[in-house]
Amino acid sequence: MKILVPVSIDSFREDAACLAIDTSRALRAEIRLLSVVDREGIRRAESGAPPGAIHIAQMAEKEIAERQEKEKGREVLELGRRCREAGVPCTGEVKTGDPLEEIEKASAGCDLLVSGLSSQYSFEGRDEPGKLVLSLMNERVIPLLLAASPYRPVKTVVIGCGGGLRTERAIGAMAHFGLWKEKCRIILLVVDDSPEQGVELHTKLRKILTEAGYAGWEERVVSGTKVETFLAFCQEEGADAVVLGGWGKRRWNEFFGSSITGRLLDLKRFHMFLYM
Repeated sequence: MKILVPVSIDSFREDAACLAIDTSRALRAEIRLLSVVDREGIRRAESGAPPGAIHIAQMAEKEIAERQEKEKGREVLELGRRCREAGVPCTGEVKTGDPLEEIEKASAGCDLLVSGLSSQYSFEGRDEPGKLVLSLMNERVIPLLLAASPYRPVKTVVIGCGGGLRTERAIGAMAHFGLWKEKCRIILLVVDDSPEQGVELHTKLRKILTEAGYAGWEERVVSGTKVETFLAFCQEEGADAVVLGGWGKRRWNEFFGSSITGRLLDLKRFHMFLYM
């Protein structure tokens, strides 16, 4: 198994590194570190040079790219050292190109992507925090494990059982990896006013976990408004991580602050495993 860790500008970068290393040790996985020099972004930033200064701008572009390549190389080397000290096999590289294209290509050869909540990859952090990796999850390129809170070991996991294929795919991906299979408390949660409907939603998910060798999970059905009840339950149960099937039918600009996923990201209290 291979875990892709794109190195980024991110206030949660340290938390993502810790989460990636712990996950790799638990799954006996290899980490692939990737850092991308956004040459096109540098070129755009330098394109505003006045007439007569184009040559200077071109030289500046080259110097910035070389400097970034060295800085990113040092970051990759340092993270690689930490992985090896933790007993985790690791490879790393620095590439030049479009960050989205390079990370998407690398994802094709990996099983899971681990990133920080506020990850940014364009030159000078001009992209929207987190949007690139979330877009990869949205397009089903790769499952995403997001360090969306200050790091802590994962001991309690709440799985949101909203029904439908997105839920089944997310839990199926988690079970396929064997993620949090041992030494973790797992709760299957349905928010619904009908206990019978809750039991029905649990049925398929129960089968997925059983066939993957999971045991001892809890099943809960609670009533209330979906978003607020789900958030309150996670906090009351001391969840460290949440598993969700993406963000439903909402468009990107309606995503943050309105869906369960968006509200959880706003809270910054739980790691998140997401897949569409």
